[in-house]
Amino acid sequence: MSSSLRRLTFVLIFAAAFGTSVIRLVNSGGLHEPPETGDGHDYDAIAFNVWHGRGFGYDWNDTEWRKPYEGIPRYRLVLSRHADFYPTTYRPPAMPLLLSGVYAVAGRNFAAWRIVNCAIMAGAITTAAVISAEVAGIPAAILTLLIALQSRDLARFATLFMTEPIATLMLALVTWTWIASARDGWTARRALGSGASLGALLASRTIFILITPVLLVLPGRDRSKQSRFAWQMKAVCLAAALVVIGPWWIRNVRVLHAFMPLGTQGGINLPMGFGPRAIEHNGEWASNPGDGAPEIAALHLDVVTSEVMLARYRQQLTLNWMVHNPGEVRRLMWMHVTQELQPRHDLISRWLLPLAAIAGLVLWRSPATWVIGLIVASTILSVAMTYSAGGRFMLPVQPLLIALVAAAIVDVPAQAVRLARGRPAELMPRASS
Repeated sequence: MSSSLRRLTFVLIFAAAFGTSVIRLVNSGGLHEPPETGDGHDYDAIAFNVWHGRGFGYDWNDTEWRKPYEGIPRYRLVLSRHADFYPTTYRPPAMPLLLSGVYAVAGRNFAAWRIVNCAIMAGAITTAAVISAEVAGIPAAILTLLIALQSRDLARFATLFMTEPIATLMLALVTWTWIASARDGWTARRALGSGASLGALLASRTIFILITPVLLVLPGRDRSKQSRFAWQMKAVCLAAALVVIGPWWIRNVRVLHAFMPLGTQGGINLPMGFGPRAIEHNGEWASNPGDGAPEIAALHLDVVTSEVMLARYRQQLTLNWMVHNPGEVRRLMWMHVTQELQPRHDLISRWLLPLAAIAGLVLWRSPATWVIGLIVASTILSVAMTYSAGGRFMLPVQPLLIALVAAAIVDVPAQAVRLARGRPAELMPRASS
């Protein structure tokens, strides 16, 4: 297949994924709805302030910001918040900054963002299709699209004011560049590209800091020096990531006047991963009104100082509990994983992971299998080390698993034909790009 026809195929895959998401969104009646309660209105609040030039933070008293939520019962809790503008480090920057860019172009148009989010998720599915095609050809790419369109989770989060779509796209891009480096060798260009994607991934979700050690064990030689482990190129990748995310980490330290480059979110939420509250909620995240929050609120400090105190207090509280309850720590780690991986209501969530494991065995010689396997394993380990989010932490790896399954489904018949003809089984040749 010619390169122009391949590119056209991927354009059509993107169009199909994007068009399907938009049609579902319009039919659901949610196109013009305000952001969802919880994370959604928080991201809207930050983006609104960035758009108006105040900075990355909240202003719960702004009457213009409050208007779309007034009179709707489900927003009573957020409307009960009152504070003038203050900066925050609790949320990662990528999604609110991108949302503020949409507001700058289209005004505070909720429909515009939902459509942009559909495009972002379509980009993630298309990148997964590219990965699948590089393993087993264009039929695998088309099958990747068809399977991805059956995922309720991908369909639902594509339309929400959440970080899932951009995290899914960035993880797919990181994986694609790492697979290319593992297969063909590391180059400076690939290292810079994968590093920039990795930095954007960390800006979309802080938890992905826990997958960065995968970089150290990725296969692939250094093409410029014929080095087996490509340490210099991996260092370039990491440096490029730091160039992207580093300014944000520096900003957090300056805002908090404390060495918390990742912000306060991790520390504040630690008791929901390990401790009596975590056991009570079976290792799944839930809002935590206690564990020092009332006592610190009673001090009537400014919001930023209060957040730092709460994060530090809960970090120490959790670490003390973990030291004295090692058996419960192990039990909670297992609980986090089982909660996150448990099947939901659709076939994709029920069968995708076991089918991907089988696909990995079928395609065990492909660099894509090893890179995707390392990323999925590190994601599961990240869940074990934090808490379950009801399947949300595993959502970004869904397109990667689908790509692996689709490639195996296409490759197995081809292998059978080769064996029937008396030829040795081998991976389908990668189509030229």
